Amino acid sequence: MALLSAAAAAAGYGLLGGTSPATVAVVQAFAVGAILTMLADTMMPEGFENAGNSVGLVTCAGFIAAFLLGHAG
Repeated sequence: MALLSAAAAAAGYGLLGGTSPATVAVVQAFAVGAILTMLADTMMPEGFENAGNSVGLVTCAGFIAAFLLGHAG
């Protein structure tokens, strides 16, 4: 899995290294959607069992915090 991830990262850098910031933003938005889908599908049901209804709000708050930290100064 690690080798496949490294190869995918190298291919992405090679294919998208000189593209516009808008294209990079679209790719990142797709990646974030994939991560949220994985969380919602596999991890959140277990979280709801253990922590209750606050799991969804805490997940969204975490992504908002990550966004704000990524765009701070």
